[in-house]
Amino acid sequence: MSNHKLLVLDVDGTLIGHGAYPSPRVTEAILAAKARGIIVALGTGRASEACYHLFRHLSLDGLHIVFDGAAIVQWPSNDIVFLQALSPIATKRAIELAREYDLFLEIYAHDFYFIEDDGPLAEHQRRKLQLNPLITDLMSLVNRVKVVKCQVLAADAEQKRRADLLTEEMQKHCKVAWSLDPSNGIYFGNLVSRYVSKGGALRELVDYKGISLEETVVVGDSYNDLGIFAVAGTAVAMGHAPDELKELADWVAPSVDDDGVAVVIERYFLN
Repeated sequence: MSNHKLLVLDVDGTLIGHGAYPSPRVTEAILAAKARGIIVALGTGRASEACYHLFRHLSLDGLHIVFDGAAIVQWPSNDIVFLQALSPIATKRAIELAREYDLFLEIYAHDFYFIEDDGPLAEHQRRKLQLNPLITDLMSLVNRVKVVKCQVLAADAEQKRRADLLTEEMQKHCKVAWSLDPSNGIYFGNLVSRYVSKGGALRELVDYKGISLEETVVVGDSYNDLGIFAVAGTAVAMGHAPDELKELADWVAPSVDDDGVAVVIERYFLN
């Protein structure tokens, strides 16, 4: 019998590929694991509100890692049990650089997210996150809102080149973790406090649950999963993950398009 008690799933590129929901096979596997008493949590760079439809769809009551480890949220109460905000200095500099390099920037508080310019990337995010942003002057938020995360999006090679310039500067102020959505080729740069990571949040989560790191299985597909792979008992990389992540993994699953999460659950929890 497996000694694994906790399954932590990245969202974009792992739990879901195209669209806003996991495939029927993945959904069925998660519900089957839960029926056997397995704790299933999300461990994502997304804001908590961008996961509400997934919490409901998969009946995921409990604690979840959001904002790349900057917060742990309890569903369905939506209580925050851990939060590390981004400094106002880092937030202000991110806005300045996004304007200078003409990049699409989102700013996330716990319950809301904000943008300055509407357009194709904003519409993409509305569909993907199932949320509507608040459109405002982002600089007005710096000393008024507790910012948890800034996120830069790059939809092509030229935007990514400019985003890399932003990253180089922002690493003086915060942690920057990039991921690639394989379903559309869009790069996402998460800017969070330098003191947080998914790995650190996993340590907090298992303490709350009273279980050990050795009893955890984590599944991810991108660079922002490196920290959580380093501390989990069992780490599984998706088939399309970068080589750096696969080298840390205990096993490599099929890609998101081939229902890799379902295969992981069948391998570690159902068989």
